[in-house]
Amino acid sequence: MQYIQDQNLFQFTIIGPETDILDRLHYHALFAMLQEAACLDAEHHGFGSHDMDTFEACWLLLRMKVHMDKVPKWQDRIYIRTWSRGFQKVLFNRDFDIFDENMERIGWATSVWVIAHHGDHRPVRPQSIPGMEIYATVVESDRKVEKIAPLSKEEEDLAPALCKYADFSEIDRNMHVNNTRYIAWSEDGYYVDLSYETPIREVSINYSSEVKQGEEVRIFRKSFGDYVQIDGYEAESGRHVFSTILRS
Repeated sequence: MQYIQDQNLFQFTIIGPETDILDRLHYHALFAMLQEAACLDAEHHGFGSHDMDTFEACWLLLRMKVHMDKVPKWQDRIYIRTWSRGFQKVLFNRDFDIFDENMERIGWATSVWVIAHHGDHRPVRPQSIPGMEIYATVVESDRKVEKIAPLSKEEEDLAPALCKYADFSEIDRNMHVNNTRYIAWSEDGYYVDLSYETPIREVSINYSSEVKQGEEVRIFRKSFGDYVQIDGYEAESGRHVFSTILRS
């Protein structure tokens, strides 16, 4: 990754392990790039992950939507620009533009975040963080992340499509499954009953609860014609973990 300061762009070159069997960039890898750009942009303004550590706080992603007009492939170079749209109450909005190596926009994203305490991950009021007033001005945008109604496990025709486990390699510095893994699990669920040739053009995800190391998540899948919805439920407690909508 390279930061081009005068254009406020983050440059990424797509490597083989980030791509699928058709050389297309995995969405979970793209989500990781977007969030790395978000983290570094926040760092440039004094609110990166290590800065937030001093306040015993962290950034948590609640919802995100990514739309791609063109899915980049192995060895392609892409550029990401990101900016905060400010906060309302405890919610922060952040947008992204994604460009190819010719600087043509090939996609965009929008997201909703919250600042949370390190220990219990309860929301933190932005006004309690010194300097956070730079984000107090809200920038309006037409980009929205829809709220997704979870699938009901009680439906007669709904059974788990997959089971996933929160093993060591899934856990991040916030001591839970990294949110990009839910995207990988959603991609797996999407292609359970679809040809690999079918490209994903849009992904929206709502995060409901954390998954800790050792927990099992059951993945449910339902097709609605023009989109597929994937939901994760923690196996033992039955609590809802995430809902994802994927469109081709």
